Amino acid sequence: MRNPLAVLAPRRFGSADQSVPAPRRVPAPDTLPGVEFLEHGCAGEGDAQAPEVSVRGIDPRNDRGPGVASVHLAARAGGPCANTVQELLALGRPGDFRLQRLTFDVRALDTVLADRGGRAVLDQLVAAPTDRVTNAVFRAAMTGPGTSEEALPGDLDCDVRVVGEGDSVAGRCRVDLGRARLTITPLLTGSERLARRLAEARARPRDRAVRRCLEHALAVELTSVGLGELIAQHPDAPACDVPVR
Repeated sequence: MRNPLAVLAPRRFGSADQSVPAPRRVPAPDTLPGVEFLEHGCAGEGDAQAPEVSVRGIDPRNDRGPGVASVHLAARAGGPCANTVQELLALGRPGDFRLQRLTFDVRALDTVLADRGGRAVLDQLVAAPTDRVTNAVFRAAMTGPGTSEEALPGDLDCDVRVVGEGDSVAGRCRVDLGRARLTITPLLTGSERLARRLAEARARPRDRAVRRCLEHALAVELTSVGLGELIAQHPDAPACDVPVR
């Protein structure tokens, strides 16, 4: 009778000299998320408050499909009021509306990357995020003209919303301006640092700290981007006109 307490030796597959390859190790970012704000002078400045950025679609544990990006703006006290995206872009002057929160899904950019010939180069950059030559090739490919996205302003559809203090639920008022187009690809590929942060986040998708490095770096860049450079009027989707009370 066989002893049930006997420990079986591990079974080996293949020949004796066959070795299992070691897993590929991707180096961690050289800058911590909190330090990146201090290096660029965006911490504690009242005039250049960095927005809150949420990048989705990197962690494979997120099974939800790419949703519509959202842009939350904070209106200046005593500034103009806008009920549509068209009025926002026509009436808004520097300082009237501040970007408060940006949420988008990077999986929605795969079509843009493939259309401009940067999807395969991005895969090479993900394999070696510190390769400066591949980084430059990737950014050069993304600055070229597109084909299917050429006729549309921006890259992604987004919902624009203005939030602020008011007499509503929980003391917050909200005005939905409707659908617009978001320009996000030039920001992600406009500098070597941001392209590297994107490659590092995709190389280590389960590492939340690495993803926060990408979000912080993008938030720093957004402090110097005008509202007209970030969003544009959607050519198809009608704006949601909210009647003035």
